[in-house]
Amino acid sequence: MRRLDDTQASHSAKPVRLVRGRRLGCLVWGMAGLLLAGMMVAGAAFAGWNSGISLARYNATRTLAADLEQQCQRMQMDIEAGNAGLVQKRIEFLQAHRPACLIELMPTATALYLASLPSATPTMTPTPLPSPSAAVTAAPEPTATVGGNAYDYDLDALLAEAEADVSAQNYQAAVDTLDAIIAIDESFQRERVGGLYFTALTAQATFLFRSGRLAEGIVLTARAEAYGDVQGLDLNYERIIAELYLAAQRLKITNPAESVRLFSQIVYEQGLRTYLNGLVITELQEAHRHYGDALWRQGDYCQAQAQYAAALDLSAFPSRIDRASVRAQRDQAAQVCDGAPGASSSPAASADETEPAAAPIRPTATIVPVGQTG
Repeated sequence: MRRLDDTQASHSAKPVRLVRGRRLGCLVWGMAGLLLAGMMVAGAAFAGWNSGISLARYNATRTLAADLEQQCQRMQMDIEAGNAGLVQKRIEFLQAHRPACLIELMPTATALYLASLPSATPTMTPTPLPSPSAAVTAAPEPTATVGGNAYDYDLDALLAEAEADVSAQNYQAAVDTLDAIIAIDESFQRERVGGLYFTALTAQATFLFRSGRLAEGIVLTARAEAYGDVQGLDLNYERIIAELYLAAQRLKITNPAESVRLFSQIVYEQGLRTYLNGLVITELQEAHRHYGDALWRQGDYCQAQAQYAAALDLSAFPSRIDRASVRAQRDQAAQVCDGAPGASSSPAASADETEPAAAPIRPTATIVPVGQTG
């Protein structure tokens, strides 16, 4: 009987263990599911947070850009309306972000500020009271100063900005800032501002000359002379050559003889055959051709032949002459010069340009290029 009871007890314990095991497994799986769901929710929330941050940053950037653009537009309207006080407030806001419009509007804003200042009057000295019959004169207006008024500028900050631009070789930006400082208060740190201005002007002028912007370079060089000596600098030589080039270019049609002489000074006397990336040779070649045509019209066929030959002897790139046409003109001029029978006294028409009716000729020696091949 005891064995039977033991056997029954053991059989009855097995289902209990199975039920407990199943319950424990369900509990574990349930917890695992909850943990997985929590991780998924946390991941989604994190992704949403990151997306929200990016969107917020994007919106903030767009909002700031829109605000800056709006301030620039309103500043332009205030300048046109003459509201100097509002212009100053907008400048103070825009200087913290330095948008491109601030550089464009600063000269106009500076002019508005200067126009807003009352004109200075001399200090009045006590005078005897006028008699009743004397004419009544208006009281003098108070003299305005740069510092301490509603339109005051931080000149020290502007000067520091100009120095930083010079150090970074942003010479044009430095010139613009220093122009503003001088316009606001010409006496502000005169020696320091003048030295910095001279450095920025000469450096920018040199850059302009070497970029082919000759007229601008000449203007800046002249401005620099008011603040220092340019005679001993390479800049002065750059200006001399630029003035020769522009003068020769201007006279190429109206006085081709002088144009040839000036271009030849650059190419042969100064040895600058590659000036402006070789464009000086192109100009000289064209000047020779114009000079030849002018000589032909005056009946000087032998000299015309020499000028056509000089044009053909130059290797110009780019070339603005039709070499076949100029060659025909040279050969025709040679025939007329030698008195060949049947030679025409009318020059062959230039294929690339219609010539003027007449051009004044200044007598010069015939210049034959040296070391050039056609």
